[in-house]
Amino acid sequence: MNLNIFSELDFLPALHTFFEKLNIPIHHIADEPTSSKEILIENHKENDTFALTNDVYFVGMVDDAAFGKRKAITELKDIKTDYDGVLIFGITLHERPNGLLPTRTQLAEIARAFNREFYYTPVVVVFKYDNHIAFANTERLQYKQEWREGEKAGKVTLLRDVNIEKPHAGHQRILAE
Repeated sequence: MNLNIFSELDFLPALHTFFEKLNIPIHHIADEPTSSKEILIENHKENDTFALTNDVYFVGMVDDAAFGKRKAITELKDIKTDYDGVLIFGITLHERPNGLLPTRTQLAEIARAFNREFYYTPVVVVFKYDNHIAFANTERLQYKQEWREGEKAGKVTLLRDVNIEKPHAGHQRILAE
C-alpha cells in the first residue's frame, strides 16, 4: 500500500483516495474542517490531549448512503438505532513539545471521546501527525444499566506511528489485509 498520498495530497483528499484504494465506499458529506470542540459537545476536555487536535474532517460514513441512499450531516447525531453505519473522522494533530509523537494514551482518549459522542454509531478515527498516520477503532459494549441509551466505548485498538514514506513491513501487512 502506497501511503505517499498523505504527503502528496491534502489530508481529506488523501483519505478519500486511501479508502477508495481499499474498495471501501464512503458516503461523503462535508469538506470543511472543524475543531474537536465543535464536534465533541459533551465529551471535549480542556487538557493537553485535546489541545493536540488541529483540524477535524468528517471523512464520511460507510452505510446505506454509501450504496445509494443519502443522509444529511445534521441527521448523524439523531441516529437512534445501533450500527446504522460506521463514521470515519480524520484528525490532524499539532506537534508535541520536543518533537515527540503523540502517545497511545492521547490517541486513545481522543478516539474514545468521538465514540462517546456518537453513542449509537461506531467511529473510526484516522490521525495525521508529523510524517505519520494512525488508525483508531473503539470496542463498543452494551451498558449493564438498561436505562442507558446506546453503547459504551470500550478498549481502543490502535495502529499507530505508521511512517508515511517508509512504513514498517508489519504495518504494510496489516493495511493489506
